[in-house]
Amino acid sequence: WIGTYSSGLYYLDYITQKLHAATVPNFPQQCIKDLELVRDSTLWCGIDGRGVWVLSHDGSRKITTYQEDVDNQFSISGNGVYDIYYDPSGRIWVCSVTGGTSVADLSSPTLVRLRHSINNPNSLINNHIHALIEDSHGQLWAGTNSGLSCWNPRTDKWVNYFEERDGETYIVLSLCEDADGNIWAGTYAHGVYVIDSKSLNIIAHHTQPTGILAKTGFVFDILKDKDGDMWLAGTSGEIMKYNHHTRKFEVYPKESVYAMAEWGDRMIILGCNYGLLTLDKKTKKTTTLLTDNMIQDVAVVQDKIWAGSSGGGLFSYNIRTHIIKKYDTRHGIISNYVNSLLYADGYLWLGTENGLCRFNTIDKTITTYPSPMNLSTVSYSSDACFRLRNGMFAWGTSDGVIMQDPKYLYRHKLTGHIYIQDILLSGRSIRQYPDLLPETPLDSISNITLQHQQNNVTLNILPIGDNSRTARFSWKMEGVDDDWNTLTDQRFINYTNLNPGTYRLLIRLYNHELIAERSLIIRVTPAFWATWWFKLACLLLAGCLAYFLFWFYTNRLNQRHAEDKLRFFTNIAHDLRTALTLIKAPIEELNQVNSLSKHDKQYLHLAAEQTRRLTSVATQLLDFQKVDMGKEPFYPVMADVVALVGCRVSMFDSIAATKHIQINYHYNTDVYFTAIDTDMMERVIDNLLSNAIKYSHEHSTVDVRFHGDENEWRLSVADYGIGISRKAQNKLFHEFYRSENAINAKITGSGIGLFMAKALVKLHDGKISVESEEEKGSTFEIVVPYRRNEIQKNISKPINDLLQEDSYANYATDDMRILIVEDNDDLRHFMIRPLGKHFQVATAANGVEAWEYIRQEIPDLIVSDIMMPRMDGFELCRLVKSTFETSHIPLILLTALSEKTDELHGLGLGADDYMTKPFDMKTLTQRITSIIHNRRIIGAKFIAAGNATEAKTMSGEPVNMLNDVFVKQALEVVARYLDDADFGKEEFAKEMGVSTSLLFKKIKALTGISVVDFIRNVRMEHAMKLINEKEYSISEIAYKCGFSSIGYFSTVFKKHFGKSPTDFMI
Repeated sequence: WIGTYSSGLYYLDYITQKLHAATVPNFPQQCIKDLELVRDSTLWCGIDGRGVWVLSHDGSRKITTYQEDVDNQFSISGNGVYDIYYDPSGRIWVCSVTGGTSVADLSSPTLVRLRHSINNPNSLINNHIHALIEDSHGQLWAGTNSGLSCWNPRTDKWVNYFEERDGETYIVLSLCEDADGNIWAGTYAHGVYVIDSKSLNIIAHHTQPTGILAKTGFVFDILKDKDGDMWLAGTSGEIMKYNHHTRKFEVYPKESVYAMAEWGDRMIILGCNYGLLTLDKKTKKTTTLLTDNMIQDVAVVQDKIWAGSSGGGLFSYNIRTHIIKKYDTRHGIISNYVNSLLYADGYLWLGTENGLCRFNTIDKTITTYPSPMNLSTVSYSSDACFRLRNGMFAWGTSDGVIMQDPKYLYRHKLTGHIYIQDILLSGRSIRQYPDLLPETPLDSISNITLQHQQNNVTLNILPIGDNSRTARFSWKMEGVDDDWNTLTDQRFINYTNLNPGTYRLLIRLYNHELIAERSLIIRVTPAFWATWWFKLACLLLAGCLAYFLFWFYTNRLNQRHAEDKLRFFTNIAHDLRTALTLIKAPIEELNQVNSLSKHDKQYLHLAAEQTRRLTSVATQLLDFQKVDMGKEPFYPVMADVVALVGCRVSMFDSIAATKHIQINYHYNTDVYFTAIDTDMMERVIDNLLSNAIKYSHEHSTVDVRFHGDENEWRLSVADYGIGISRKAQNKLFHEFYRSENAINAKITGSGIGLFMAKALVKLHDGKISVESEEEKGSTFEIVVPYRRNEIQKNISKPINDLLQEDSYANYATDDMRILIVEDNDDLRHFMIRPLGKHFQVATAANGVEAWEYIRQEIPDLIVSDIMMPRMDGFELCRLVKSTFETSHIPLILLTALSEKTDELHGLGLGADDYMTKPFDMKTLTQRITSIIHNRRIIGAKFIAAGNATEAKTMSGEPVNMLNDVFVKQALEVVARYLDDADFGKEEFAKEMGVSTSLLFKKIKALTGISVVDFIRNVRMEHAMKLINEKEYSISEIAYKCGFSSIGYFSTVFKKHFGKSPTDFMI
């Protein structure tokens, strides 16, 4: 087919290959813009200026034309047709230059529409229909929003009533034909009119001052019952019955009624604005069947009442069983607003706001008949339907009357597609995130992965397909929604604050039935703090933290308990050693008595030996507790291990001899120096040797073997005694454990020796092991790596006894005042007697009392215990040595604490000596005398050296800076007044800023000489210096040294140096 510009229509015959002109009569000779073959039966021609001509398939005749009609809103828009398109769904699309696009649904079922034509009196008076009936003469009556219309289908003539007059509008709400063939028309505010259906004249008008027939009344429905009586009901008055025989009205109870139906001989069904009721004709009583729903129309089918509601769908009430059932959009009804009901041939036809559907009252299946496109905005009116005599249905709508033959209604298979137009993430289009949008079009994606902050998702969707204006959507997100959303025409799907996870969004498109469905997988990735691995890490961290806190708490608890235990054992050791001192000292005093018999001395020797053993037990107990708590200090020094082991073996020879046991010592080298803590290693070796002797049989041997090389050294101790079982070997190094055979052999032991040995070896980074077999003996071996101590630790030791017993008595000490500070009354009182033989003794019970005495009396020497109430010995030592007036006083500390750390702490505070309880009073007296003697020696060197530091360094004395400063100042003062013959002790004290008595005490304590002797000695040393310079004469030197008489100078000089000045001048 070929359309020309101005020569009409032509076609080309493929068989003859000839061109022929179309033979359509009166075909316009104008520009043909488009040709479209529809269903292979018609040819649609778009002609510029002449609309659309529809021709037969062979182009021989005109079927119809479509042109613009301003009085018909359903005509095409514009006659300048440029394009025509027939889509697969059966719709024809027409595009014009001036009117845009028009579309017609060619697949619509056959129907007849009665509408108001503008300026045409022979048409429906108004398109909004409220009521419909067909009278006995075949005429169709329609109550509208502007009056009443009667249509005669045979003549196609319309008769209209109640057109607007006097400014009033007559709204006809209900219609019914009575037994005489008259039409009753119920109105809004104008009562009821009765019209003769033959003459079409108004024969009666019923009004009343009040009720539904008043000016304020509404007659929503009129019903003729089986008796021929007319029932009138509305929403603002009583129900009224017009008796057909008496021609009088009878009043019934007031109810707000929209629709009525009859059931049986005496029941009227009332559809009210709040539910469904029954009215007994005789008793005038009402019974409520259904509530909470506005009923629009009612139909009675057998023993069931069917009610269409506004928003609630369709209800079924079984009159016999009183069972109520509900059917709505979830069951397939196209809308929950069911406005009119029509029963025919076993089907209930439902007129809704979205179209027509058929409900099978038997199997409850639903068939939908959506409105054609040109009726898509039409809503079926309430209680406005009628089945005509010819079998057609007449429906009152919001846009005229629709008449359809149900036999020719067919279900058009609707098609469609859910189109994803856009996805918004927190208000921003997904197209703004290139990393989220794949190469494929947005509508084609099936899954998206979002970040945790992109968890606000909005989908913009569109229905593509048949009659999209009536399309509805429903959706459900698995994991979020429990059920499908209610059908809606909303085009946006919105979900906010989605938790991390995978979601499946299901979307359904409905157009009175399910048309299309699609899904979209949405993955929201969690933030790193919400991932499983982060939670696991936090859990592990929390576990570690909890473990650490638990460990820290238990460690603190153990540490507190350990400190308490250490304090307890320390106090026990202190008390034991103090008591042992009180035992040991009297024994030693008694040993000095010459009148004792041999047996007496034997008993004293036995008591002294047991005292020594008890002291050893106390020491071992304290050492064990320190090792157990890790408090044992470690001081490695370079030592010869071969000699150390040999020394310990020699000490145990006598013990072994009591059991006739021979100790054999073998070594591969004569000398092996390595860094060890000698005290610890002695305890380890002693323990191994003691055990070997203790558990050996008599007349056996103990083999001690040493092997050392450049990497490590080994020491093994083997015995041939009772041995150890394999079971016991696993627990041998546990504290307080003793093997069963050792217990059975009744060999005493504490079970802590090997535990301590292992701990002490471990401090040397070594290992200890055992190999044993019962009744064959045991071999213990320690392996310690070789180490070299690059930094020698100089551990200060107490001052050695400088004087022998027979020499310190020659020194005058009777004038020396000694202060004893001891909290144990017995020990304090005991110490007075032996020390009182040599010194003047004062006592104090604690550090506070001692400090008060020291500040007032300034003693010459202090002997103080360390562990005391109120103020301990360390604090007292610190006060004494840090106070100018007392810094010169020597101080000896006494304690039960035998550790080097305690000793170093005391010496570091300035203590002059340190003794461990139990101590020997003889040794203590010797140490006091030694300190006094050393001070006198140092005092002589003060003057020669010129300062205390150099003098004490030469003597090995610890240096106190306050004393050093005092001596320097004293020397400087005397040096300034060397040539002043009148410079004496008063002038000296004044220059030093101290009292004469304090000056005397400090000079005496630091130098051992008086102030006058100190001045004279400084002058003598200066004189010797001048003599050695040989620049001055004897007289000049005498005057420069403060001597006015040369003779006196020579006498003093000779007494001091043993020679006269002239002897040194030669």
